[in-house]
Amino acid sequence: MKKLLCMMLSFALILGCAGTAFAESEEQNCEYNLLLAGDDICETEIRPEEDEEEQLSDFVIAYGYEYIQGNKKNGQWRDGPSGGSAVSPANLSLTYSDNTEFNISFTATVSGSYTNGATIGGALGVTLGASRSYSLGSGYSVPVPAGAHYQILYRPQYYQYTVIETKYMERYNPALGGMERYAIGTKTCYVDVFSNWDFTHIAN
Repeated sequence: MKKLLCMMLSFALILGCAGTAFAESEEQNCEYNLLLAGDDICETEIRPEEDEEEQLSDFVIAYGYEYIQGNKKNGQWRDGPSGGSAVSPANLSLTYSDNTEFNISFTATVSGSYTNGATIGGALGVTLGASRSYSLGSGYSVPVPAGAHYQILYRPQYYQYTVIETKYMERYNPALGGMERYAIGTKTCYVDVFSNWDFTHIAN
C-alpha cells in the first residue's frame, strides 16, 4: 500500500513539473510570437514631431528698379564730309565705311543719385558715364548739283531714362505665403541712352 502511495505521489509530482515546464515554454513561445508581431507588446518611444512650419527668415537688403523712358532727344550736330563740283553733279555720303573718320561716339551721361550703377547700366545696355561708338548704320547720301557745295551734318538721338531705385528690407514670411517687404529709401537718376543717328545737309 505504501509502495502504491509512493508511486502515485511520484507520478503526480512528475506531472506537476511537466505542467509547469510546459506552461513556461508556452509563455515563452507566446512572448516570442508577440515580439514578432511587433506592435502588440513593443513600446515605441513617442517623440514630439519636429516643427515643420517654416520660420520667418531674417531681413535682408534688396533693391528694386523702375525704368521710365522719356521722349527722344537730340544731341548736337556734328560736321560730316563736305564737297561738290563746280562743273558737274556729285554725290556726297556719310556711310558705315566712314566710321573711323568721324566721331561716332556717345556717352551714357548719368545725373542724380543711385547705388548700383552696374545693375542700372546692365538693364539699359550701357555703362554709366562711359563713351561708346555706335555704327552709322546705312548712313546718309545726298546728290550735289553742279556748282553747289554741301556738307553733311549728323547728330545722336537718345532717350533719357528716369530710373527710380528703391531700397527694401525684406524677408520670407510663411504667414503671408511670400515676401514681406518694406521700402526704406529711394534714389532717382537720369541716364541718356543712345537711340540712332540723325542726318541732314547744308549748302556752304
